Amino acid sequence: MMRFKGVVVIRQWQQMIAFCIFMTGLLTVPSAHAGVGMLAGGESLYNSDLGFSGGNAVWDSTRQKVPSVCKRRNASLVQGYEYGYSYFYTVYANVTFAHRRCGQNNNRNAPPTIGGQSTGIGDFEIGMRARLNHANTAAWEATLIIPGGYNGNSPSALGRGALGLSLGLKFASDSGLSQRSSWAWKLGSKFTYYFATKGNSITSFGQVSYAFTETNFEQTGDFLSLRVNNNFAMANNGIQQQLFFNQVQSSLTNSDSTSLSLGYSHAFGNGWSTNARIGKAFFGRSAPIDYTAGWGLSYRWEE
Repeated sequence: MMRFKGVVVIRQWQQMIAFCIFMTGLLTVPSAHAGVGMLAGGESLYNSDLGFSGGNAVWDSTRQKVPSVCKRRNASLVQGYEYGYSYFYTVYANVTFAHRRCGQNNNRNAPPTIGGQSTGIGDFEIGMRARLNHANTAAWEATLIIPGGYNGNSPSALGRGALGLSLGLKFASDSGLSQRSSWAWKLGSKFTYYFATKGNSITSFGQVSYAFTETNFEQTGDFLSLRVNNNFAMANNGIQQQLFFNQVQSSLTNSDSTSLSLGYSHAFGNGWSTNARIGKAFFGRSAPIDYTAGWGLSYRWEE
């Protein structure tokens, strides 16, 4: 019995190593999947997500809207994979390819610092998610953030430039099959710590979804989702560092941003799912006023 268990463990580790080499990283991206992101044992999920953001204004440290020194026109392509290590544990990671047209740091008693165009690989993330119950309604997750190859001090940096660790919780309504015109919800929050005083953050979200067909708000059916996102970033010795997706300007105080997005998800019935979304930041401090749009594609299969 012990020898059999050892063979199973070795095989599972081989699968994890193989997918890391093939994908370079794995991920949970904004996708068509609701719940708390748990997979069954031996189940795999591939994700691809293309996102855009841009704007011509920012909120200053007093929450006043002011014009940006440069126009932000950013894009990100995320490639990821998840694997159900067992019923209670799902492993995941991601790699992001990004393009930044410009970046802006506001400095006290000095002109803003402007960063030019930047394109390349952003942060890598590898993590684990675990169930808190015997359903897909509660989970905790831990993620290791590995910096990519870029200048972390540039205003148009593609990432934080520091090793980081995030811990989070997710909760959702019953993930069983729901009838047409049903509602579902999910919410979560995570704290991210960087080991080189790069400015830690707390991010939270809340989402409600409405079913247009019979669905489990995961890999079946069609549904519409309304989502609120909030990010609170802590000062880094008086200077707030750039945030990866939003390019938050530097500030001598903490920054925060709240955005609203609307998304539509569709499952094709053969393991493939897709979603599209639009959004806008509507409240913040020392943060960009950005419009966002994105399209995601995912494929789910079992061994």
